[in-house]
Amino acid sequence: MGVSPNDSVLDDTAEARPVKRLFIADNSALANALGGPNPTLTSQALATRTAEKLIT
Repeated sequence: MGVSPNDSVLDDTAEARPVKRLFIADNSALANALGGPNPTLTSQALATRTAEKLIT
């Protein structure tokens, strides 16, 4: 995830740049793919944020 298409595959709303309306709503959207020692809350927050983007 990132702001610039030069250094990220996903935009800041977790939408894939090359495929419109393809959202990645799990820890694979993060650069380190971990989200910390216990990624449960990170996964939930990312999924919630992506869901909010989908309904707007």
